[in-house]
Amino acid sequence: MKKINVGIIGKNFGYKLIYNVIQRIKEFNTIAFCFKNHGDFKTINKIKIYTDWKKMLRNKKINAIVISSPPETHLEIIKTAIKKKIHIFCEKPVTKSYKQVIKVTNLLKDKKLFHIVNYEFPKIAAFKFFKKNILKKIYIKKIQINWTIKISQQRRSSWKNFHNKGGGIFYNYICHTIYYLQDLFGDFIIENLDKNRKKNPMTLKIKLRNIKKNFMIYINFKILSLKSKQKPIHQIKIFSKKSNFELFSKTESLSDKFILKKSNKVIFKPIDNKKDFRFYPVFENLKNFQKSINEKKILKPNFFDAKKVHLIINELSSI
Repeated sequence: MKKINVGIIGKNFGYKLIYNVIQRIKEFNTIAFCFKNHGDFKTINKIKIYTDWKKMLRNKKINAIVISSPPETHLEIIKTAIKKKIHIFCEKPVTKSYKQVIKVTNLLKDKKLFHIVNYEFPKIAAFKFFKKNILKKIYIKKIQINWTIKISQQRRSSWKNFHNKGGGIFYNYICHTIYYLQDLFGDFIIENLDKNRKKNPMTLKIKLRNIKKNFMIYINFKILSLKSKQKPIHQIKIFSKKSNFELFSKTESLSDKFILKKSNKVIFKPIDNKKDFRFYPVFENLKNFQKSINEKKILKPNFFDAKKVHLIINELSSI
């Protein structure tokens, strides 16, 4: 099978994690990097480094790109890639606005191009176990999500603090929640957003209603002070007719991983290792990307899934 030649745009997540993963997928062949600050290096492992993504995309050997640059750069890169018939693996958010993601999906109509968006949570082991072994067997009454985090600004990209640049609470965090809720439980509508958010922008309380089965979903999100003694967690409680389930993880480090509980008893625990929890989900998304290109199939999560996520974010941010 002919290898897929890949160019990676973005130094932090793109080089440090995605390249590390992509090396383990034999169908991919990384032939180019693009990042501005690379010191005196002109190559890494004999792979050419570009400082301008436009020049990189002129390389006719590139079949696919990975976009892991700031979201405000994504639209122009995607438009150029589509024009040059290059397949696209994109870090979330796809763009910095709903209007921009509509432009992207319109450009992709009737194009024989394949695309994946790196929404990671549904590929986490505990989520997959719950979906495969539990979900279809239970009658859900309600869902309660409690997600608290601590953010150090040290070495943090500045765009991540601003909604209009594709950052902020909605694009950095709530987009994950929206996608995993849609993936597990189907579509929903917004019932309410806490109106005190302007007084306390570090907290977010959202009430949603599942369209198909009519159960309620409550989301409590909070950014904790670095001095707070409260431990950051990500907790998804699923209340069903017979038993209650809980997807739970500490969020103190990138090696923290989700477990699954049934009535407070652990029924699934992932392999204990110190790898970044994102490694295996990224691996699965990249494998899907490779599979979609080689088998000419549209697989999930793709830009059309991202459009649905951006629509909800657009509605929430306008309330």
